[in-house]
Amino acid sequence: MSRSHWALILSRLCYPQRLGEHARHDVPLLIRLEVSEDRGLVEFVAIDFETANESRASACEVSLVRFVNGKPTESLTSLVYQDYFNSFNMSLHGIDEETVEDAPLFWELWPQLRAFIGDSPLVAHNAGFDMSVLFRSLEGRPVGAEVPYFCTLVLSRRMLELTYFGLPGVAEHLDVHYPMEHRAESDARAAGEVAWGLLQLANSGSLLDLAESLKVTPGLLTDAGASGSSYKGHHTSLTRAEKEQILKQIPESELFEDTDFAGRKIVFTGAMLSMTRLEAELAVMKAGGLPTSGVTSKTDLLVFGYQDPRVLKGKSLSSKRAKADLLRASGSNIEVIDELLFLQMLAEPNGMSRDKN
Repeated sequence: MSRSHWALILSRLCYPQRLGEHARHDVPLLIRLEVSEDRGLVEFVAIDFETANESRASACEVSLVRFVNGKPTESLTSLVYQDYFNSFNMSLHGIDEETVEDAPLFWELWPQLRAFIGDSPLVAHNAGFDMSVLFRSLEGRPVGAEVPYFCTLVLSRRMLELTYFGLPGVAEHLDVHYPMEHRAESDARAAGEVAWGLLQLANSGSLLDLAESLKVTPGLLTDAGASGSSYKGHHTSLTRAEKEQILKQIPESELFEDTDFAGRKIVFTGAMLSMTRLEAELAVMKAGGLPTSGVTSKTDLLVFGYQDPRVLKGKSLSSKRAKADLLRASGSNIEVIDELLFLQMLAEPNGMSRDKN
């Protein structure tokens, strides 16, 4: 079956949680569930991508889930063709080259996806990642009509007293079911339920009202790219001495500014699975951040990798994570994220500039 034929399939489907060597390739890839004509006052479309490798142009699965007054009413999900998967990403979602060999290219899917979105705003957890994947996967083709979007990660940071703002942490705090499948539809559904939970918590009538009350700029996806969905009172810049330290170690041509890291002091703990500690620190410096060795009251971000039980010696948290919790409890704004969210927050995991694939 050709890729264009896949893009025409609409059917009910319940597929495996993880697609691997036993995956079926004769099942439909594009689905629509529980279609409802009811349109309430609060409506949005949650979106999520899975990627094949470190490039943000490597979408291998996309899902859209429409929410009306907090209830998922319909969804549209498809695998996306890619010809290269790295081992780390495959270990997360179980999708590989064979799984997507007959799937459509993203730009072939986009007209249907754009029609599904309609006039609704998009919602994603760490929307900067998903909007970047969407834009780059179009390969220079137009977005079409502008699409507003909101980021539940940004909103959560402004509303909740947490140290870990990844989707699992926020979902647990809001009592949202999250199966941790690392698949596009389940992640999109969880992000949508988190968005509704935040609206209920704030007693807000719309995502726009909620964002404005938190001084968060709504995002906007256009033919020029994605912008916004950020806190208006963002972090201060690095000092001149800190910038000079970074410039001494990195060629100027490789430097860029990632708003998730620029001007922030970042500490790592545990073993990174996708890269070495040195590679992670280099990627942060290229993005405008400053890696530091110890957790202090001036630390902005703690990234944790695999925690070896032999090193923990019976403790539930490493000493750095325990100290971060104490600092947070005493009023510090330190944030704790896992390796997966760290990778998504980076413009590229290897620190390449944004205009490279």
